[in-house]
Amino acid sequence: MRIGGHTIEPGEGSKPWKGQPLWQSPCVGHHGCVGVDTELEIKAVAPHIGAEVGGLDLSEPLSSDVIAQVRAALGRHLVLFFMDQDLSPDQQTAFARQFGDVTPAHPVIPSLEGHPEVLPIDGREDRASWWHTDVTFLSTPPLGSILHMRQAPSVGGDTMWVSLQAAYDALAEPVRTMCDNLIAWHHDPWFAADVDANGGYEWNGRWHEKLYPASHPVVRTHPDTNRNGLFVNSQFTRHLEGMSKVESDAILDMLYRHCQRPEFSCRFRWQVGAVAFWDNRATLHYALDDYGDALRVAHRVTLRGDRPYGPARPGD
Repeated sequence: MRIGGHTIEPGEGSKPWKGQPLWQSPCVGHHGCVGVDTELEIKAVAPHIGAEVGGLDLSEPLSSDVIAQVRAALGRHLVLFFMDQDLSPDQQTAFARQFGDVTPAHPVIPSLEGHPEVLPIDGREDRASWWHTDVTFLSTPPLGSILHMRQAPSVGGDTMWVSLQAAYDALAEPVRTMCDNLIAWHHDPWFAADVDANGGYEWNGRWHEKLYPASHPVVRTHPDTNRNGLFVNSQFTRHLEGMSKVESDAILDMLYRHCQRPEFSCRFRWQVGAVAFWDNRATLHYALDDYGDALRVAHRVTLRGDRPYGPARPGD
């Protein structure tokens, strides 16, 4: 079987993600599945990252075969785009659950009313116009995010993604060796203040009274593909362990500038009904703030992740 030009050996893409139970068909109890025995139409949009997936209705349950193909495509392309999807918040959450456990909408920001797992993103209130990886200030950042565009500007409002794996591969060998041995601390003091004001936050099924800094390896090994990628971002990464501020700031600034090179990126033009599903373990993203007073409203659902590991902090 071939997916987006990549040959998938028998059984590849059908193994469970680390920490997840064996996949069972989501069609049990339904009248049928979308894409039973179907090979997906997957078209890359950039050399290192991004692919458009055609022919799926995400409001319906997917067959185990299609789930495996989507997972394999995500592992290769890191962000997938699905056009013309009409999803209620419950249907978006149901789609996400086919790929893992769904987290609360956000550890700090309120969820969509009546839907505790759905985060409303409204450009009138918040515009994430900076490069970041979602929620790396927690010890177990999300595995991935699924964004459904509800209202889109006629022009502007695109989102860009970067492959942190391509960025790692492009480092000079001495710099890669240095990064392989580094640990970084991630934190968000503004969210920490909100947590203090709210008396705590819920994550991974537990109530936490404080938002403490979290440490992660600068080079993260992907649990599905075993590819290494950088795992730092200018929004939440604060400093490198064991270094002075001058040393840490200089190295992190170099890595941020390196990661943001256009050749590691793809850019997506949103339309109403479009869905983006990205791997939060290996990407940065940036929502362009170039649409003035136009409405831009989306719903986001995230998948529970595990503790990052890599050369500087091997996994279990």
